[in-house]
This record gives sequence, structure tokens and C-alpha cells, in this order.
Amino acid sequence: MRWLNLLFVLLINAVPLVGVKMFGWSVGVVLMLYWVENLLTAVFTTARIALHRALTRKRGHWRAGTLGTKVNNKPSRSGLLGEYAVMAFVFTLAHGIFVIAIVFLVGENKPDIENWKFSFEQFRYGALQLLGVMSVDFLVDALQMRSRSFAWIKAYTEKRMGRVLILHLAIIFGMGAMAMTESPFAVLYVLIGLKTLWDLAASNAGATAAALPPQPPAWALKFADKVARDKGGAAEMQADWKRSIEQSRRAAIQDEEVMPA
Repeated sequence: MRWLNLLFVLLINAVPLVGVKMFGWSVGVVLMLYWVENLLTAVFTTARIALHRALTRKRGHWRAGTLGTKVNNKPSRSGLLGEYAVMAFVFTLAHGIFVIAIVFLVGENKPDIENWKFSFEQFRYGALQLLGVMSVDFLVDALQMRSRSFAWIKAYTEKRMGRVLILHLAIIFGMGAMAMTESPFAVLYVLIGLKTLWDLAASNAGATAAALPPQPPAWALKFADKVARDKGGAAEMQADWKRSIEQSRRAAIQDEEVMPA
């Protein structure tokens, strides 16, 4: 499954690159396609969470603040599905306004640059390709969803959340690169590089989040002894560290319990 996930990552990232190299897609089209990919990622991830919750009824789906979001300074009680959906769609729609403004404003200001002209036909073709690949990827996961642990769906969701920020960062750094090089493809190259690296790093979604090591780092213990000796210093840090590990272990076990129908 790890190699299959990697294959889907490479196929998805190949769509805009092949479009530019072989079919002459413009930078504006590729930027819009990356935003659409983010939107489809939010849709399919939400569908994965909902399907996993319905098939497994793991207790973790209803744990408050699973992704660390807060409402009125308290952990969100909307569960994994609600937490992810709110964050993903709010950020993605906000980025969409930003991307549309860049694509069409730059296109109007640079009508003589062919690489910035937006083609609805190219956009439609690319969007359908992305939808096709991501649909097959979803179906492959759906067939195995009943046997997947809550730890798997949680890790998958957390990695997809980090991906939402990639488009925003790529646009910021890409526009800076374009200003320095006066090349419309500067945005594209930065975007492809950042996004592909992130997707490859996150492709092993079945791995759970890294657990805390048994002991705090030695430098942290020394620092605690220097700045917080009156509050227990290194000894108190070790005790707190042990409590955190135990709490995480208990929470992970509880998350895998099946809720009654």
C-alpha cells in the first residue's frame, strides 16, 4: 500500500507538469489547478473520515480537540470530522480568493505574456484528470477502511492539514522569485518543488505520529535545572514527561475502542 500511495502522489503531481511541458498550459491554469487539488483533497479527506467513522465507530472520532483546535479557548467538541472540515474548507476557500485574484489580475496586467493567459479548456481538462486520479485513490482506501485503525485516519488527516499551507507558502515565495527573475515560471517551479516534497513526505499516511522518547533530551534537563530549579528542575520535567507519555498511551488505547451503535 505504501508503494501504491506513492504512485498516486506521483501521478497527481505529474498532471500540471505534463500539461506545461507537453500541452503548453499557462502558469495561471496551473495555479488554479493546484487550488482545485487542495479543494478536492479537503473533500476526499472529509469523505475518508466520515466513512471510517461510520464503518468502525472508533471512540477517537468523538474525542474533543483531536487536531488541537479551540472554540472560546476550549478544545473543539466537533470531533475529528468537524475539526478537519472547518479548518480545511475555511483555509482553502480563503486561498481560493487569493489565487483567483493573482491569476486574473496578473493576466490582465500582462496581456502580452502568453504564459499568464488563462484557458478554461485547459483548466477543465486538468481538473478532470485530477478528479479521476484522486477518485481512484479514494476508492482504494475505501475498500480497506473497515480494517484501518483510528491512529491511521488521524495521522492521514494531520498530514493533509499541513498540505493546506503549501499553496499559500508557494504563492508567497513564488511571487518573490518571479519578481527577482521576471519569469512567470518562477511561481510554478517553487510551487511544484514545495508541493511534491510535502506530498512525498506525507505519502506514508499509515504511519502514526512519532511517540515521545522515554526521556527528555539531556539539554532540556540541564536547562530546566538552570531556570526552574525552585520548581523541581530536571526531576519535575522527567515526571511531567512520564505523565504525558502515559496520558498519550491511554488516549491511544481509548481511541481504538468501538462505540455502541
